[in-house]
Amino acid sequence: MPVKRIIIAVVLSLLPCLAVWYGMFELNSLLWTFILYHGLCLLAVIWGWRLWKPHLIMPSPRQWEVVLVAALLTSAVAVMAYKLTGDVVISRTEVLKVLTLRGFQGTYLLPLAFYFVVINATLEELFWRGVVLNELDYVGNKERKIATIWTAFAFTTWHYLVLRELIRPGWAEIALCGVLAMGFFSSWLYRRTQSIVIPIVWHALVFDLAIIMMFAVLVLT
Repeated sequence: MPVKRIIIAVVLSLLPCLAVWYGMFELNSLLWTFILYHGLCLLAVIWGWRLWKPHLIMPSPRQWEVVLVAALLTSAVAVMAYKLTGDVVISRTEVLKVLTLRGFQGTYLLPLAFYFVVINATLEELFWRGVVLNELDYVGNKERKIATIWTAFAFTTWHYLVLRELIRPGWAEIALCGVLAMGFFSSWLYRRTQSIVIPIVWHALVFDLAIIMMFAVLVLT
């Protein structure tokens, strides 16, 4: 069993928690949180490029159609859900306070949206699925379920550091279940299609875009 590769993958999957925690709570800076987390992802993606490069396969026209339909639906649902629940799930005042204390301004909304949809989605999928999942897959086909479970839970763990600051208690844990489901779905999609591009596109247009749309409504209303 390739113990060294397993250790590398596990360590890589735990480092994002440290990066996000240090940026959010020690440096109190969104900018530094992005730099530390995405910088870590970028270094790992460059280091493990041989793992994901063979899977740079573009989606088919049919796959693009499915993604675009799903993107429209999830964005609409996210905006409607926020408007219906209001302060029950997310306190606009508290969210803006948390983000403002860490350097956010309203003028950052458009650049932040672009950054999340393009940079965040690409780096996260290349890191979590392209590097971490592929590294863990070397333990053998019999243990591939373990690789999927570990990757999904590690991917979810660092999100909780952010969600608990932005979403009311109880609802944050429900949102966390959604992130976990996304982690499992992305791994399944990657393995089924053998394309790392397709999970990136889903992450960007179906998941991150919906969050940005809901956040835009929160900030602008």
